[in-house]
Amino acid sequence: TPETSSPASSTEESYTPRTPEVNTGSKLLSELRSREAEKRDEELRKLRELRETDALLKEDGGAAAIPERVAQRMGKRMIPFVGIPLFGSFASFIGFWYLAVYKDMEFQPAVVATTSFAFLAIGLLGITYSVVSSSWDDDRDGSVLGVDEFQKNVGSLRDGLSRTKENAVLREKMMGLSEEEIQRAIDGQEKRDKAKNNKKDAWME
Repeated sequence: TPETSSPASSTEESYTPRTPEVNTGSKLLSELRSREAEKRDEELRKLRELRETDALLKEDGGAAAIPERVAQRMGKRMIPFVGIPLFGSFASFIGFWYLAVYKDMEFQPAVVATTSFAFLAIGLLGITYSVVSSSWDDDRDGSVLGVDEFQKNVGSLRDGLSRTKENAVLREKMMGLSEEEIQRAIDGQEKRDKAKNNKKDAWME
């Protein structure tokens, strides 16, 4: 007769513990919770920085103003980048008038208008370039053409726009919370950061 497995052995096989699968699931769940906690802490760090910035601007309204040296630097850059195109616009208009009156040359009004408008457009771009290509560091004059400063400042503007969107989201979330709840959450995040730093310092020692 064929051998049959006993009920006891079948029961043991059915209820054999699957430790690896359970451990893997617990590990994934723990990692997920850790990522969510880190995400919340990062959001609280940004919220703390936003509140500190708001407090600074409230105490000193001139903190957001452009430093005088930086403003002077921008003004100096506008002389060539804006002045030359504006001069070209007036010179072209006078040139067309002179050729038409004294040389009996005819020009289509659209040509005159387009030429003058092109110089004016270059002048407007010159205003933007003069501001963005200036060194925004109060203690650094920057280069003559400001190419490096332009690239750096464009990156700063992009970061600023990104922070503005993030701050808008944070402010919207703050609207539904009381001051006590916000401060309690920030204090908790600071304690966790301090505990992590202490643990890191102890491990390095």
